[in-house]
Amino acid sequence: MFCGNCGEKIPDDAVFCTHCGAKQTASASKEQSTDSGQNYQPARRVELPPVEKVERSSNPASPGKVGNDVDLISMGQYIIMFLIMAIPIVGIVMLFIWGFSSETGPNKKNFARAYLIMMVIAFVIGIIFSSIIGAMMAAMMGSAYYY
Repeated sequence: MFCGNCGEKIPDDAVFCTHCGAKQTASASKEQSTDSGQNYQPARRVELPPVEKVERSSNPASPGKVGNDVDLISMGQYIIMFLIMAIPIVGIVMLFIWGFSSETGPNKKNFARAYLIMMVIAFVIGIIFSSIIGAMMAAMMGSAYYY
């Protein structure tokens, strides 16, 4: 039989068209199935709603806005952030400012918080390894004989 909506051939016992999804009525499907394709119509093009495109800033130096006014961080801003973080005390202070300030965008805020968490993890691992190596050195020095 053929679909009453788009005209495509579908199984005889189909309730819905496999091409356009239209529900099949018994009268329309029986009429077209008795014609055996004599009244065949090509499929109609299904109109889909347009896809919304996100506007991005054409200037790469300024952050773009996406969605609900979310600031994007440009590559230049990331480079400046890394240069600031390379300064010993200033970098840590700026990470706290960026991570917990209410005026900082969510991208920079999440980056700063994740970086602080990674610094704490690295510090804890460093302390653990330092204590293990120190204990090993103390054990070796305790067993050394002095002449």
